[in-house]
Amino acid sequence: MKISLVSADAAELNVDALAIPIATGQRLSGAALELDRAMGGVLSEMVVNAEFRGRIHEVLPIPAQGKIGPRRVILYGLGAPHDLDGQRMRSAHHELVRASRTWGYKRMAVLRGDPLGMDSLKAVVEGCVMGTFERRSRQTGAAPERREIDEVVLAGFGDGREREVVAAQENGEATNRAREWQNAPPNELTPDALAQEATRIAQRHNMEIEVLGPSELKAGGYNLLLGVGSGSAKPPRLIRVRHHGNHAEGSSAKAGEKTLALIGKGITFDSGGISLKEPDKMSRMKDDMSGAAAVLSAIDVIASRKLPLDVMAVVAAAENMPGPSAQRPGDVVVSADGKTVEVVNTDAEGRLVLADALWYARENGATHVLDLATLTGAMELALGDLYAGIFSNDDEWREQIVAAGEASGDHAWPWPMHPRYRRYVDSAFADIKNSSDLRQGSPVLAAEFLKEFAGEGPWAHADIAGPAFLERPRGDYLSQRGGTGYGVRLIVELASRLAA
Repeated sequence: MKISLVSADAAELNVDALAIPIATGQRLSGAALELDRAMGGVLSEMVVNAEFRGRIHEVLPIPAQGKIGPRRVILYGLGAPHDLDGQRMRSAHHELVRASRTWGYKRMAVLRGDPLGMDSLKAVVEGCVMGTFERRSRQTGAAPERREIDEVVLAGFGDGREREVVAAQENGEATNRAREWQNAPPNELTPDALAQEATRIAQRHNMEIEVLGPSELKAGGYNLLLGVGSGSAKPPRLIRVRHHGNHAEGSSAKAGEKTLALIGKGITFDSGGISLKEPDKMSRMKDDMSGAAAVLSAIDVIASRKLPLDVMAVVAAAENMPGPSAQRPGDVVVSADGKTVEVVNTDAEGRLVLADALWYARENGATHVLDLATLTGAMELALGDLYAGIFSNDDEWREQIVAAGEASGDHAWPWPMHPRYRRYVDSAFADIKNSSDLRQGSPVLAAEFLKEFAGEGPWAHADIAGPAFLERPRGDYLSQRGGTGYGVRLIVELASRLAA
């Protein structure tokens, strides 16, 4: 879908539909009021008579009857002004595009409408792009429910903002791409297939890439990742894609320069291993690679923008299966950094693969680290499907990540870490254990485990179990069951701020 800015009078645009945003209780003004006069007052009449109330997700098409250039006018709601923010704007434009696709409009225009004076360009574009997303159907003979829009033109948003439009469109497309990976069936998106996706991204931008298979993992001592994947016929992969934004590939970074490592949990299917999950909850466990989807899709955008920041995406990819060679509860495994780990629960596998990935990132020069993982069901219980929990060994780093989440629409909330929590992962048989029989602080326990492997320098862990994959519509622009692409826009925003 092409998105462009126009400076022409909205009444003269040659489009199938012109969309006018209205907040609840708002009257027509400015360009919208001029359009209403050209149409004989029908728009204001509908608002005054409450035929259109401006509620969020309310979308009403009205024939223009040849009185203006657009063939139809669409009134669409923004909801109550006091609730209006970037998320509401994304949600309103997501639903506008989905409705317009249902009606078969090919070329449409969106009139700027910012009731609170907010600059909504980024949210408008992202919402429109995310509104084009459809889960790929694998049903034979299934026809698409909605048709594609060829072009959206934005009227009244100002001149010279083309780069902002391109950037916002990249964000939306990257989020949709991550959603498609999250929804892919696990027999298609295997650890090797995930490595192939990473390779295509690296080749597209001429980035450095390294993929470690079983022999390289064994030689490097990545026994935690190997242990998680040992029950599957599909061997694990440790993937690193690197964007050299500060210096050329092969040369050394200068003192004081940052190298950001984005680490994604890439469990392409999680049966729980020998600690088997309940059968009725297992079919969605294809989503356990949501962290990997986010970091790979985000570095695609970062490289496309040529941000002046060194960034690496590291993915620990494996299947967690209960095969004859699967690791057992009670096993003690030596991690890549030399610590011994007691495997108490094989279904606490995400922290195991991330531990090896954290070591790998630091060994490759990471100064600042953020890992993303669908790690604990307790996080979803605590924060629902809207916020991720952020843990960190550095208060300033945690605050930067939370701020990037709020700015991007990928909401995040800070969680505490305290030395006394370390007792949750104390082991009588090894340096550390991966789980506990205490039913306390499950997300904190997992974060404390990861902290042991985070190395020197700022590190943060994002537990994205709640917002990454939806079992039911959330009532906003994420209106489909399945992957949400959570984390992509947060990461891009964070990297952009670090590069500034």
